[in-house]
Amino acid sequence: MDTATQHPPSAIQARLAPLLVGSVENLLASWEPRLALFPFSSQLTVSGVRNVYANPIAVRYTINSLLGLAEAARSGSFGVSQDEVADLAQSFLANERRIVLPADHGLATMLRCAVGASAASVESSVRTLRALLQEPSALTMQDVGWTLWGACVAAREGIDGALDVAAAALAFVRSRLVQPETCLPLHTTARYRRHLVSFGSLVYFLRAMHEAAITLGDAHAVRLFERGVDKALALQGPDGEWPWMLDNRTGTTVDPYPVFAVHQDSMAMLFLHPAEDRGHVGSSEAIDRSLEWIFGANELGRRMFSERPFFAYRSIERDESFSRLRRYARSVGPRRTTGESWPLSARVRLNDECRSYHLGWLLYVWSGRVSATGLTA
Repeated sequence: MDTATQHPPSAIQARLAPLLVGSVENLLASWEPRLALFPFSSQLTVSGVRNVYANPIAVRYTINSLLGLAEAARSGSFGVSQDEVADLAQSFLANERRIVLPADHGLATMLRCAVGASAASVESSVRTLRALLQEPSALTMQDVGWTLWGACVAAREGIDGALDVAAAALAFVRSRLVQPETCLPLHTTARYRRHLVSFGSLVYFLRAMHEAAITLGDAHAVRLFERGVDKALALQGPDGEWPWMLDNRTGTTVDPYPVFAVHQDSMAMLFLHPAEDRGHVGSSEAIDRSLEWIFGANELGRRMFSERPFFAYRSIERDESFSRLRRYARSVGPRRTTGESWPLSARVRLNDECRSYHLGWLLYVWSGRVSATGLTA
């Protein structure tokens, strides 16, 4: 995994350019300078866009969004400058005490590197990551995956101690957060969630293995990445959907819904782009099928975004009450095979909420591959 080949965008990928331009416009318009935050949630109403900032997860979403804007600025194609993003990041990081969750510290380490923060600032962030790994009992796959990712980014910047933190995080994943039979991740070591893992956790596990492979040169991380990509490709649904909840013992879908648009257009690319760059069979086709879904090849036959103002919709979900409780009941029920787990005749509805981190991931994964004109950047 030490070489990569860049692939020109396919016809469907070239159609992403307006979404990237719109994502930059949306994020810059929704920045709240007094809070130094992007919104947790946004809704289109008859009177305009209603943004909600009063949720602790807005901190994580802001880091995601700033990472995406930093990639957009680096590409030079989408109307935001590196100085502008650096100013926003500096304003956010000035109140770093609100960054408390382990996963968020991993992302914040990446952000400091992306915006050119001082070596001392990044070193402090790496020391925090090291300390978090000393208290592993409550860490999830997302926590350790983002810790590993952040440490790898810092190591490639030459930050003292970062390689050791990355190696420790990788060792933690290997010893405690991988299902030996399938090489798929565990969400947590807790018994009640040991065999149930979300697609998001699978994404972050695969990205962490990719980062460990290219930074540490670890052959086991390479094998975990390659086997995991094969398992992930087998999960993709008939219309290119990525399921929400998985059984890591069997590598099969527990519940496909909600199908999140952020998985389709961006988060899956966190592992599919590296896989495609290394010629992994089926990855290019999986990318195009994943994108076709957001452009209308889904159960509702509609695009998962609006253009004026640009708004990326959240998901297609079951049309049911008490959805969270019902999802849990399905997760502990009899397991299905992958082919049986896509009830395309289920009653579904659009969740037209927008989350800022979705726009951030869109920019993060595509800004270096597609320009504002849709051509290779």
